[in-house]
Amino acid sequence: MKNPFNVTKAVDYSDEELNNYWVDFPQGGFKSTIKPTSEMPMIILGSKGSGKTHIMKHFSYTMQSLRHGEKLRTGISEDGYIGTYLRCSGLNAYKFSGRGETDHDWETFFSYYLELWLSQLLLNNISNLISTIGIKVDQKELVSQILNLFDKEFHDKDIATLINLSQTLYTLQKKVDFAINNRALTKSKISEKIEVLVSPGKLIFGIPEILSNNVSDFKNLKFLYLLDEYENFTESQQKYFNTLIRERKNPTCFKIGARRYGIRTKQTLSANEEIKYGSEYELLDIDEIFRKNRNEYKLFIKQICIKRLSNSEVDCEEIDIESFFESYSEKKLFEQVKKRGKKHLSRIENKLKKYKIPNSEGIINNLKFNKSPLIERTNIFLLYRSWKRNKDLYKESITINNDAIQFSNSHSKNSNHSKVLDKYKNDIIDYLYRENNIKPQSKIGFSNLVRISNGIPRHFLIIMKHIYRWNEFYGHDIFKSKNQKINAISQINAISDAASWFLEDAKLPGENGNRMKESIIRLCDYLRELRFSDLPPECSISTFSINTKVPSNTIVNMINFLEQYSYLIRVDNGRRNKNDNSRNQTFQVNGLLAVEWELSLARRGIVNLSDIEMKAIFSPEEDKEFRRMTFNSLEHYNAPFFNETQKLDLFSDSI
Repeated sequence: MKNPFNVTKAVDYSDEELNNYWVDFPQGGFKSTIKPTSEMPMIILGSKGSGKTHIMKHFSYTMQSLRHGEKLRTGISEDGYIGTYLRCSGLNAYKFSGRGETDHDWETFFSYYLELWLSQLLLNNISNLISTIGIKVDQKELVSQILNLFDKEFHDKDIATLINLSQTLYTLQKKVDFAINNRALTKSKISEKIEVLVSPGKLIFGIPEILSNNVSDFKNLKFLYLLDEYENFTESQQKYFNTLIRERKNPTCFKIGARRYGIRTKQTLSANEEIKYGSEYELLDIDEIFRKNRNEYKLFIKQICIKRLSNSEVDCEEIDIESFFESYSEKKLFEQVKKRGKKHLSRIENKLKKYKIPNSEGIINNLKFNKSPLIERTNIFLLYRSWKRNKDLYKESITINNDAIQFSNSHSKNSNHSKVLDKYKNDIIDYLYRENNIKPQSKIGFSNLVRISNGIPRHFLIIMKHIYRWNEFYGHDIFKSKNQKINAISQINAISDAASWFLEDAKLPGENGNRMKESIIRLCDYLRELRFSDLPPECSISTFSINTKVPSNTIVNMINFLEQYSYLIRVDNGRRNKNDNSRNQTFQVNGLLAVEWELSLARRGIVNLSDIEMKAIFSPEEDKEFRRMTFNSLEHYNAPFFNETQKLDLFSDSI
């Protein structure tokens, strides 16, 4: 079967395919959050792969016509809007700069060009709607009123229909393109080649107003402009469009889609005043919606899977997607650990011998617990805790052994074993995988794959794409029979492939992108070393906190970049530190990277990064600085747990 997850970007699908693959968000749907008929402009933020483009195109006229089919008139009326979609990357906004023209002139050319383009798209949609549902309208009169919006009179009698007018705007647009593209080859200014025939906003606001006033079918409609990939606009271009947002007129409304890093400015051309959140625009964060509504997001991903599988031989309406995925098995882990010879015991035995701990053989015998490797590894954890407290390890091992037997029989919540497992069970499971050289399988299964995606649907789709590829490699047909599970190895390999893709795909181009990649790798390396230390500072490590008063601007900018490109997920907006009135901001490592670096998917323990740690991770002068910091830090968490006092004692003994 053809891989149904092979295409993961909305721009690679036709409008028909986007309509067929559409899945609405549970409980209210995207219409309730996008609010296409609202008069309030909206900025829609989403990570790369959040589904923002698919969502915005869903509200375009093209998708409305596909969705409603023969009932288009009724459908548009019930929708209450007609959507005009523009993908800003197609504008090639960066060509409106340099080449001997002033910034002011470029702003004028850009606003004129955008005016022509958006108006063309709107007129094409309206013309299609009029002809499709047979609206009776005096197009010549409409054209006449629209032409009156121009600063220069038109006397072309051939402009009799809305399509004629759209073609005229297209011709004007081509003249601008020609003048710009040939500017470098000529000595003449662009202003000598083209005339700016209309003032900013005159067509964008004027055409909807004329249509609403003259056509009864349009009287109660909102004319929705959907500008996607807004990050492709330069700061000055965004400033112009922010001015349009501020000066919006009914029945026009705007929805602006951008990636998280895409809003370059909120200033307008009105003395650089900023558009005001809440009164002049509202903000919608798609990532936040997905992350806050975990159950709904999981159901959303399930429905996406069913849509993708609709062409397979499986009865997609009846299948339980989760049942096709192999999930973590404690029994299987324990069997693998025993086959490997319990290397976790060998590791601590080597440490006891290295540091010449008396009666190490007796200690190891007391730590053994053949009934359960989980309890056995908990015994080791408790011994490390006693080691850090400078207790007699042999006596402690006897107590631990007795407690283990009692816990195995009673599972008392008051026991030390119960308290450790309550906080560190996931860590201890991953200790067993790591110390016994077994590929970790604690994060496989459908639910975990959804968690790994961190509210970014494309990340899940990329994993599924690679799952299909690996099962094809192994000769397995998946989703054909529930007896043929998607095995652990193909899931693990797929997650790893997706993580490698993400590291390269998400980063900025050039040197800044390389620094971002190096920083996130150092961070993940460091958190992994902490997590798998003998006695980690926190449980379930994948989350860290920084004091916003401490780091330099370089570090703050790097962390902001990593968040904007979704390497890091902001957990909160900052908790105030009572001591110095600063704020602590908390971030979690992206799920794909967390699994690749064997970090936790849970968000429990938070590692507070010091100034020294942040500098070594995010802006080291050289790698030696990072390695030195890591070595010094781990001494506190690995046996024999040297603290500063112990170091001084050791040095004085040697003297």
